[in-house]
Amino acid sequence: MASTNCGWCGDRTHMQMVLDPYQLPPELWPRNGHGSSSDHPVYMTAFKCSNENCRRLSIGWTDLYKARPTEAKELLPKQQLNWEPVKARRPEFLDVPPEIAETASEAHACFNIGASRGAVALARSVVEAAAKMKGVTKGNVQAKIEALRDANVISSLTAEASHQIRRDGNSIAHGDIGDEPISADDAEAILEFMDSLLDEIFQRPAKLRRLKERHAERKKGNGGGPGQLPPAPSGGPGRMPPAPGGGPA
Repeated sequence: MASTNCGWCGDRTHMQMVLDPYQLPPELWPRNGHGSSSDHPVYMTAFKCSNENCRRLSIGWTDLYKARPTEAKELLPKQQLNWEPVKARRPEFLDVPPEIAETASEAHACFNIGASRGAVALARSVVEAAAKMKGVTKGNVQAKIEALRDANVISSLTAEASHQIRRDGNSIAHGDIGDEPISADDAEAILEFMDSLLDEIFQRPAKLRRLKERHAERKKGNGGGPGQLPPAPSGGPGRMPPAPGGGPA
């Protein structure tokens, strides 16, 4: 089965092939400088979303180098396919500063349409912007990550993941786009690293603050917390409050 973000429901899911692949006419195959390439026949077929709340059909297609029709059924699900329809999923990042949240969301949108290099480059920008937002402005991206780690803003494990984003993003940002190809699996892992970084720096602390505030409000509403007696009546300890009308109780 092939993995992708379903163009209907938007979930990251496995797509199950439900029909045998169909070879497109040669005029629709990829072209080289001399016209159609007979070495790259294009196959397409229908896939079903594995999300039980969706189960809708999508079309997956790609060219298969020197593949015979009898081989396409086995080879096609193992390829990085082009999909129709395409839905650019843009997750929200609550409690993250808007300009950083929007860039992180855009990185996911790039990944969902197959723009892996764009996704990684934006993830690198998110790492650097997050460091600046926490007051770390000196040095290059590597120095900023290490400063965040040294200040205990992020863990050593998150710092290592952030360095991976930095290294892959640098090759793209500096024009070395052919040196290290970025696969869809690599880009997806880098986005997971980016999400973890944002969670550790912004989202988790905000969630803990809200939990602490709600706990304090509950204690306040319960008269100061469990085990604490309510305040004594105005008549003083050991005395009953006056009866209605001011007479003796």
